[in-house]
Amino acid sequence: MDMATRDEKKKIVIIGTGGTIAGQSASDADLTGYQAGAIGVDDLLSSVPELGDYGPLESKQLCNIDSSDMTTDLWLSLSRLVQKEVAREDVAGVVITHGTDTMEESAYFLHLTVSTDKPIVMTGSMRPASAISADGPLNLLNAVLTARSPEARGKGVIVTLNNYLDCARDVTKQNTTDVATFASPLFGHQGLIQGGQSHWYYVSTRRHTKASEFAPLAADVRALPEVGILYLYGGVSAQYVESIKALPWQGLVIAGLGHGILPTWVEKEVKQLSIPVVRASRVAGGMVSALPDDGINQFLTADTLNPAKARILLMLGLAKGYGDKELQDAFNHY
Repeated sequence: MDMATRDEKKKIVIIGTGGTIAGQSASDADLTGYQAGAIGVDDLLSSVPELGDYGPLESKQLCNIDSSDMTTDLWLSLSRLVQKEVAREDVAGVVITHGTDTMEESAYFLHLTVSTDKPIVMTGSMRPASAISADGPLNLLNAVLTARSPEARGKGVIVTLNNYLDCARDVTKQNTTDVATFASPLFGHQGLIQGGQSHWYYVSTRRHTKASEFAPLAADVRALPEVGILYLYGGVSAQYVESIKALPWQGLVIAGLGHGILPTWVEKEVKQLSIPVVRASRVAGGMVSALPDDGINQFLTADTLNPAKARILLMLGLAKGYGDKELQDAFNHY
């Protein structure tokens, strides 16, 4: 029996965490004033009878929240639950329904902390379940068929909405309300879904899942180090910078200007910190690479990770007890 035939007899586990895909509103024309996380994952599954074509399925509800309420503690719980499910012999893959506001962060966290080559697919929606032309049912169907696909193995965590497939490392939310919100602006979509099949065009060369040194999560990791983000802007005030510096961070990511640039006076302030500092950029695309003063200032660079994802990698590196060299190596390879 070949791999495809064996996997067809195994389960796809669907984990619900809430979000717009589980949202409801009093009006089917209300696309913004709804309550996220209003219905459970079993109700989502029952609303898409076509999912039966990709069974057997099993569902679990981790939480039912608006993803703006996602926490690092929930990331730890979600990672451990996914790790438990993919370790099962009777499971072919995992699908996670999630709100879109923090989906890219949750996806990247799982991308780094779950050790497996089985498909892990995240999906959600931009319109609540109660809306006219809700996009959730098709997104959920596409996520399950992708998790069932043998070609999805070994690609780490995949985000799929609006018929596209994106790598967890590179995907970002691009629009506040449009159904075509998710994209990978620097490298492009990994693939697409058409005619009931997933079609793949590139594979990320960066380390993840089975090749990740952060996966699976160590049993003694019960909380993640506190890492903040300092967002820079023209005319940034001294009071703002001082307030950020004063907080009890264990690491700091700077959403810098352009190529991760810090105003001269901010650079002088920040280099006095005795914690790891990572230069990232508030710009939507591009690479932040080393500058001559980074060695003097002991600044790290985020490569092509946006500030939110740089924060995740820094937290995991600090949880491992990494020093500056090991942390920079992580940014160079993940």
